Amino acid sequence: MGEGHEVTAVIVGANLTGGRAAEALRAEGFAGRVVLIGAELERPYERPPLSKGLLTGKVEEDEVFLRPADFYAEQSIELRLGRRASGLDTGARSVTLDDGESIHYDTLLIATGAAPRRLDIPGEVLDGVHYLRTLADARRIRDHLATAERVVVIGMGFIGAEVAASARELGRAVIALEAGDLPLYGALGREVAERLAAIHRDRGVDLRTGVTVTEIQGRERVARVVTNDGAIACDVVVIGVGVTPEVGWLVGSGVEIDGGVVTDAECRASLPGVFAAGDVAKQFHPRYGRHLLIEHFDHSGNQGVAAARSMLGLPVPDVPLPYFWSDQYDLNLQVAGLTTGHDAVVFRGTVESGSWSAFYLRRGALIAALSVNRFRDFSAARRILTQGVTVEAAQLADERVELRSLLPRAGR
Repeated sequence: MGEGHEVTAVIVGANLTGGRAAEALRAEGFAGRVVLIGAELERPYERPPLSKGLLTGKVEEDEVFLRPADFYAEQSIELRLGRRASGLDTGARSVTLDDGESIHYDTLLIATGAAPRRLDIPGEVLDGVHYLRTLADARRIRDHLATAERVVVIGMGFIGAEVAASARELGRAVIALEAGDLPLYGALGREVAERLAAIHRDRGVDLRTGVTVTEIQGRERVARVVTNDGAIACDVVVIGVGVTPEVGWLVGSGVEIDGGVVTDAECRASLPGVFAAGDVAKQFHPRYGRHLLIEHFDHSGNQGVAAARSMLGLPVPDVPLPYFWSDQYDLNLQVAGLTTGHDAVVFRGTVESGSWSAFYLRRGALIAALSVNRFRDFSAARRILTQGVTVEAAQLADERVELRSLLPRAGR
């Protein structure tokens, strides 16, 4: 680098991942220029409350932000909000923004996250039809829920399930439409999905599975949703049918993309000086011997910090065991490990008790654990998975067996 050149770290994505990365750069003593670019007008914030507490009024907007507004100026972090990256020239080491500005980088973190997958059906642009990804989205949904009577939720993945639960807590009539056989089937498997379907129905959700939505109708405001099984009157629609990584701006850059930006275990992308983290990154996970795209809150924040350390050439912690959580009604659901690929599920506790766990096995070995309102179970199971302890299915199912007792004494 030439004399007088200020080393510049550019982070594209002013979200949880990007925000945590910018903080970590300064915390680790990086004295160069830090530029944090965000497509939204908001400073970095946490997304989980958007589908839960923010909709029900249990969480105020000020509580979702990572840092106070003046933090970034105090830390000499340049916020470029309302600016979207439109291109990357890795030869010149520059990021182009949607207004034509070009920003040079010495080290770059791609943290653009993901965008909601669109249904692309007639009527999805009507007033009252929503996708939920941003704080602005959540504000609009909250305002519409305040006067709504009948809410249709299309897609019962985590976002759909959480919105359905929030709308029911507000006393709204909720019709939930799922194209598959069960809600959250792809994420959690049939055995657990059946329990969650029963929970939503018991809480008053009109859950309809195997339903395809073909059109949304109304003049200016939504009035009904048309499906393969008829029409449903409503005044609010929330669509949650998955997300796709925001990688369009990287086309032609030479950065390797395979359903996300491919990185090694230390968040390094395929080209020098380029890193990726969060929902956009498909990171190599040594435990599983393959690349994983993990779109969950804790992973995104931790990976942002790890990426910042990697950008500075510092040691990076081992890639942690996949973990995520979801709040639905008065239920706190936590999952550790990968639930896909199991051939058996062992339950501990009953749905009726409001507190239960599920353990996913493959060829008799524990590969993942899920707990609902059972922190003690979950804490022990997470350590069992992390340490690779061998346990028996009968031990997991037997509530008389304290799971902590299955850990080696030093790990308890």
